[in-house]
Amino acid sequence: MVRSAQAGASRSKSQGRIVWEQFRKHRLAVIGAAILAVLYLLAAFAGFFSVYTPDYYTLSPSYSYAPPTHVYWRDPQTGAWSRPFVYAINRQFDLNTLQNAYVEDRSTKYPIRFLVRTPEHPYSLFKIFHSDLRLLGVAAPARLFLMGSDNFGRDLWSRVVYGGQVSLTIGILSAAISFVLGLLLGGVSGFYQGTRLSLSPGWYTWLLEGTKGAGGWLVMLALSLAWGIVGVAVVRATLELVRLSTNGLERVIWIILGLLALALVLRIVLWRPLKIDPDDLIMRLVEIIGAIPTLFLLISLRAVFPLTLSPLFVFYLVVGLLGFIGWGGIARNIRGQVLSLREQDYVVAAKAQGASDLRVIIRHILPATASYVIVVLSLSIPGFILGESGLSFLGLGITEPYTSWGLLLKSAQDGGFASFTNRPWVLIPGVFIFLAILSWNFMGDGLRDAFDPRKRR
Repeated sequence: MVRSAQAGASRSKSQGRIVWEQFRKHRLAVIGAAILAVLYLLAAFAGFFSVYTPDYYTLSPSYSYAPPTHVYWRDPQTGAWSRPFVYAINRQFDLNTLQNAYVEDRSTKYPIRFLVRTPEHPYSLFKIFHSDLRLLGVAAPARLFLMGSDNFGRDLWSRVVYGGQVSLTIGILSAAISFVLGLLLGGVSGFYQGTRLSLSPGWYTWLLEGTKGAGGWLVMLALSLAWGIVGVAVVRATLELVRLSTNGLERVIWIILGLLALALVLRIVLWRPLKIDPDDLIMRLVEIIGAIPTLFLLISLRAVFPLTLSPLFVFYLVVGLLGFIGWGGIARNIRGQVLSLREQDYVVAAKAQGASDLRVIIRHILPATASYVIVVLSLSIPGFILGESGLSFLGLGITEPYTSWGLLLKSAQDGGFASFTNRPWVLIPGVFIFLAILSWNFMGDGLRDAFDPRKRR
């Protein structure tokens, strides 16, 4: 009786519960998920957990490359325990090392306060709520640098938690874009393999075949508009090349080439339609993107745009570029799964009952790829975080006044070898990049094992 009850309980478990139980058995995955939860919590409430705003600094006194503030828990004179406090620091020039040094002024203790109001440093949560409440604070003229300061004297801890908003958000948004493109194009490629679709109107051939209803007319008009834009672009490009030509022969050559291109466009629009297998078109595009090294492709696409763009536009540009170059592998794998799933009995039955192609893809095929999508999504986010960090490190990504972990590492690199010998705290953003990437990989491995029935314990 007891065994049968236990067997019935095990059979009644949902797929989600089984996956969760298997995921919890993967220690590294649980640790990675916990670290990610902390990182995303810090990033989401960066204003509350930071001590100052990320761009706050003072010119007099200057705190350039100040070391992490020493927090005291005992009175240095009596040795008695007390509430945590710090001392103010003064900047002095060391004649022995010929470098700036910071010396504590032990005449006054400045206790660290919790849940303090900072009207001079307000912030907003999710661009909706405004507040000035912070977790930690200290009264002026003392400064609380939990991880030291950068070359301008800005608090590095505050800049790290605000930089996490950009780096971690870009990873998720870029992964979302790449997966939408991968699911859409991979699904179309696999489902319509062997079906030659028309990419141009071909009005003469289409009219001979008879009308196709209102939907057919709308498709024909849309294709005609698209190819009309192509024709206009050909004419404008030809006129511009003719204007820039330096001799008569060159002008004649450009005119002939322009007329040939325009004649080809008119033939496609008016006479014979251009038909192609979408599987061939999409897979050849995937191969072209995959043939170019990712970093070089990313740098080349970014170089098309000027470096003087607004920081907000650069943020969305980096998200779009990372998402654009990352969908190829996803589309190839989704295509392979769709090729297998479209021959399954339940898909064939749905088609026999008159279900449209869109309904078959959305309701019957794509849900069967959910486990693969979840696993690969978690494993692809680290690559996007690393891609953003690399672009920002090279000076092609996020720019001031925004900050990211890659931009903070670039600031450390600008400091030269002294960043390793004299001020190693400026390299701390690299630790956060390492933790985020390692944690996502651990969690991805755990999800892959949890969804795989062969590895369940």
